[in-house]
Amino acid sequence: MKIPENFYEPEVRDGFYVPSEMKRYWATMLTVLEEVDRVCKRHGLKYFADYGTMMGAVRHGGFIPWDDDFDISMIREDYMTFLRIAEAELPEGYKVLSIYNNHKSHTFLGRVVNMGLISTEPEFLKANHNCPYATGIDIFPVDHFEYDEKTNEYQKILITGFDELSACIDEDETEIDNLPEYLRERINYLCEVCNTKIESGKPLKQQTLILSDRLYSIFKEESPYLAHMYYWERCNKQVFPKEFFENIINLPFEYTSIPVPVCYDRILQEYYGQGYMKPIRAGGVHDYPLYSIQREYMREAVGRVYYQEYTFSKDDLSRREVNTPEREKKEMVFLPFSPKYWKYMEKEWVKYVSLPEWDVYVIPIPYFKKKEYGEHGELCLDVAGYPEHVPLTGFDAYDFDSRIPDRIVIQNPYDDYDSAISVHPRFYTDLLRLVTKELVYIPYFVTDYKDDSDERSVIVADYYIRVPGVTRADKIIVQSENIRRLYIEKLTEFAGDDTRTVWEERVVCDESVAPDEECIGLYEDEVPDEWWKYLLNDAGEGMKVLLYHNNVGDIVLYGDDYFSKMGRVFDSFLENRDKISIFWHVNVAVPDFLEANYPELFAQYNKMVDMFKEEDMGIYSVSDDIVKAVAVADAYFGDRDAIMYQVRKLGKPVMIQNIEI
Repeated sequence: MKIPENFYEPEVRDGFYVPSEMKRYWATMLTVLEEVDRVCKRHGLKYFADYGTMMGAVRHGGFIPWDDDFDISMIREDYMTFLRIAEAELPEGYKVLSIYNNHKSHTFLGRVVNMGLISTEPEFLKANHNCPYATGIDIFPVDHFEYDEKTNEYQKILITGFDELSACIDEDETEIDNLPEYLRERINYLCEVCNTKIESGKPLKQQTLILSDRLYSIFKEESPYLAHMYYWERCNKQVFPKEFFENIINLPFEYTSIPVPVCYDRILQEYYGQGYMKPIRAGGVHDYPLYSIQREYMREAVGRVYYQEYTFSKDDLSRREVNTPEREKKEMVFLPFSPKYWKYMEKEWVKYVSLPEWDVYVIPIPYFKKKEYGEHGELCLDVAGYPEHVPLTGFDAYDFDSRIPDRIVIQNPYDDYDSAISVHPRFYTDLLRLVTKELVYIPYFVTDYKDDSDERSVIVADYYIRVPGVTRADKIIVQSENIRRLYIEKLTEFAGDDTRTVWEERVVCDESVAPDEECIGLYEDEVPDEWWKYLLNDAGEGMKVLLYHNNVGDIVLYGDDYFSKMGRVFDSFLENRDKISIFWHVNVAVPDFLEANYPELFAQYNKMVDMFKEEDMGIYSVSDDIVKAVAVADAYFGDRDAIMYQVRKLGKPVMIQNIEI
């Protein structure tokens, strides 16, 4: 599995800061998935992404930015086979954990982990993206199900009975005679009803959990439904027609693809409601991030954490007086480290470059990509890609020690305290402070943090606030008052209550430095020639473009009704062709999937394609490249899908297609 060159770098996704430590954790989960996938393919076992992982694939094309786990599901028969065979076939050190093989496991689901404990062995780190944590994926069993009121009621009573028993038994207890009399009587009664028995000499808690789990799977393969029984037993939800899971498609996910049920839209609506395409980040955070428990365990055990951690010193607040040499103009130096982040500096640069009393220099600085143990790897210097109107000076052509610029503006605050990248040591902030009168920090990203109800944003803020470039800067320029308050609170917590006034003075809000919102569009030469006839009217003026999109799930789910609806939609397009231009975009999986699995639906789909082309209704595209479609669209109409999410992010109108009207 090839990983993009810059995947590990911290970044902001959908307004949320994702630290490099999380990126390495994500990559390790995908490595575990790759091994699970290998075993499943060898034995003909079917699995699919589920819950937040499925939603991430559908909505984000990868992890939900504020998510930190990975969920897959298997139908019961495949699940039990996997539990039986997988550990022997997975790489050395991998473990398959479930109530069936681990008496300390108390949950109904299985889990595959790449090892049992934290490891800093070089071989392990190299294989796991320099992530030392035991990392894994959760596997949910999906059971056959029937609606039978009497059976369902009795099933729930028995499951609840065993669950209540297990909660009262210590995990290491192996003798039933050691239990209180009321527990012994309860166990004997339930076992008699279920025609089974509890064995002495084996962990009792584990045995009751296994019996509860077996009660989930009393229905046969011929049953018309599939269910996540744990949730059905507790809240009568997550029961689906079997056909929802009969076919699987692959959706893009980070730098790979993962399988999801073809009817993912209906499943996600059941889990999260019809508005699941709108992200919601507020709420509980359990132990977010999941690896934080291991990180703190390592701190307690050996007195440090794995990734280099910056410690605040009061010396970082002190400032040695720096004298600049006599010269006609003051000098300011901007130190960007990547052209893709220049836009966050540009407005400040524009403000000063036109002032006659200032000489302004832009000096891209080199940085290292980190390897195992945080060692510096490849040295990078990105100079291509800056705007042509920005003159660049080589980092070795400006002598800081003799020039002593009046002001240095940085945008990378980490020095060496990031797990993915480090600026060159010559540009660490403790040295820069010695060669300038004022060190200014402008972040190279903007988050959408509003207040402390966004708990996960508060947690990850430590990664970009508790760093040397922030505490050593004489001035920190942020783009909103909300962010300014967050910086002040975090820095005060980090450095001590007596430093609050320092941060209140140093951290300033200047909304004018924030880059303009990007206009997502296409240059004329990027627009395919065959599109122009639909994008312009007879007078050569631009037409409003409606992006119409279909995914395969709704086609399979509604069948003939879907194409009846599409016919009515096309009639409406024809009636309004003088007012709007139509861009019909079809998920790239639709034609091949229908042809292979639903030939009758494939024939109907082809009829609609022929009609669209014969009537010359507009642009027709079957592609996994949605950038151009999103760029030219003024509004969206169609099925829930990743392309819809991208249109909505740009603030364009979105309408969901309702097949039933």
